[in-house]
Amino acid sequence: MHVDGVGKSFGGTQVLQSISLSVSAGEFVSLLGPSGCGKTTLLRIVAGFERPDSGRVRVDGRDLTNMPAERRNMGMVFQAYSLFPNLTAAENIRFGLRLRKLPKSRQHAIVADLLSLIGLEAHADRYPHQLSGGQQQRIALARALAIQPSLLLLDEPLSALDAKVRVQLREEIRRIQRETGVTTLFVTHDQEEALSVSDRVAVMQGGRLVQFDSPASIYQCPADAFVAGFIGTSTRFEGAVADPEAGWVDILGVRMPAAKARGLPAQRAVSVFVRPEAVELQPADSEIGLEGHVLEHTFLGAITRVQVAVHEAVTLLADVQGALAERFPVGTRVRVSWAPEAPHVLDA
Repeated sequence: MHVDGVGKSFGGTQVLQSISLSVSAGEFVSLLGPSGCGKTTLLRIVAGFERPDSGRVRVDGRDLTNMPAERRNMGMVFQAYSLFPNLTAAENIRFGLRLRKLPKSRQHAIVADLLSLIGLEAHADRYPHQLSGGQQQRIALARALAIQPSLLLLDEPLSALDAKVRVQLREEIRRIQRETGVTTLFVTHDQEEALSVSDRVAVMQGGRLVQFDSPASIYQCPADAFVAGFIGTSTRFEGAVADPEAGWVDILGVRMPAAKARGLPAQRAVSVFVRPEAVELQPADSEIGLEGHVLEHTFLGAITRVQVAVHEAVTLLADVQGALAERFPVGTRVRVSWAPEAPHVLDA
């Protein structure tokens, strides 16, 4: 699937700005970004529910830009389950097959295979109101897969579910996608969902595609300050390059190591992002790092997240393993530091 230079405006407001991306056969790609960034509009253009003002959409070498949605052979799963309330689970799955006038024996075989794939064979004769939210969404997924779509489109299909069911179902969706090999485009504003199930993630902001890469690359090498702040958890400092050769930045009047500052112009204004897992806490009498005091502890199971005030306007987050957090109770004066490779250094 190829999106080439797609632009779209509504009422004079441009919501997509020349978006281009390619999705390989069998790939699972997520469109990720905050509300209003254009990800759902892009999905609707791919589906054929909206027409772009510019650019085109191609699938398997065919230009689908002006083709109506019903002729695109795409499966769609919405946030709302959109099941037919008067049809059973099996009949909902069979719906698209009936429209295509497949032989009844073939319809029954496909429905049986899909019910087995989603683990709901025993629920074939139940109506939507007799199913849980997660079960309904599985049926909606099976219905979309029944027509053997060239592209599976998922528009925030998990947002109406509770947290535990969301995690279970996103893993189920990924398993099913791998087993069927269907090329998938998944819209979500939840970065954990996108990073956990995707082969690649397209991060969008203000109608632009700002980074398109693997989850690991986006987390470890953000393209700009927006991506660094949006993906994962970080503490952001404003500073300046102090030593371009050695890789030092000036943060709050203290020189701190930042290998990614090497080669940048001296005194260049930069934003420095530090992940909490990269931060080290040390006693206040240490001569290394930024000074601060502990504000709060948040127990997160295997780790404790410690909030440290290093400036009246900056609270740094540090993830501390196990009982080590007890060495730094609330109110304790500390120093914070990190390895030179840890911070992301980006234009301010």
